Amino acid sequence: MLRTAFDGSRRRRIYLFRHGDVSYVDDRGNRVADSTAVPLTSWGREQATLTGKALQGIAFDRAISSSFPRSVETAELILEGRGIEIERNPAFVEFQGNSAYRAAVTDLNDIAYSFKDAAVPGARYNGGDSFEAVNARVISGLEAVLAEPEWETLALVAHGGINRLVLGWAFGTGLASFASIDQNTCCFNVIDVDVHPATNDVVRKTVRAMNVTTYDVAKEGNHLLSLEQIATRLRNKVPA
Repeated sequence: MLRTAFDGSRRRRIYLFRHGDVSYVDDRGNRVADSTAVPLTSWGREQATLTGKALQGIAFDRAISSSFPRSVETAELILEGRGIEIERNPAFVEFQGNSAYRAAVTDLNDIAYSFKDAAVPGARYNGGDSFEAVNARVISGLEAVLAEPEWETLALVAHGGINRLVLGWAFGTGLASFASIDQNTCCFNVIDVDVHPATNDVVRKTVRAMNVTTYDVAKEGNHLLSLEQIATRLRNKVPA
């Protein structure tokens, strides 16, 4: 569906999803060894199914997922029955911390508020990935997708940290807004990107909706921030 802005710009839309619920705690109450490989929990699969049903009227014409299993599985459930190929794109994989750093953590506040210093030059996520480097990787990947003119409505399924970077790009704030944005599991954001009809250059970016969760629209059951929820599971040593 072609959309045109008031000034004649071509208006393209991105539905930006976070993957559904996962657990980084195994059945013995220990942190999983490989966080990149965790699948969705049963609740995460239900979240994705509910989200897909809520958005069944949206005419997606392209779908991209992070290459991590939890994002691919979420994309498959949201887009089930649509016949859309899901492209795996490693540009949108989540931040990775340092395992030795995590093993040495004694104060779970360091996990619950891992993003608080994201805007500080040289800062790293849990002793691992550089916030600045991941931001550059994600925005480069996003701009490459926008340079391809064949799509109008994109489903992009990524991660909490990655979504914050995309939203910072849309707001024009970069990492300065990173720690102030939350992304609940299987939430979606709606971003309109207006481009020049002849050159495809970006004219403006508008965030139309943010952190929408179809299973809890008013956030009544979501008082904890997403990283606080992870820290709570680690403290309680429960897998879900």
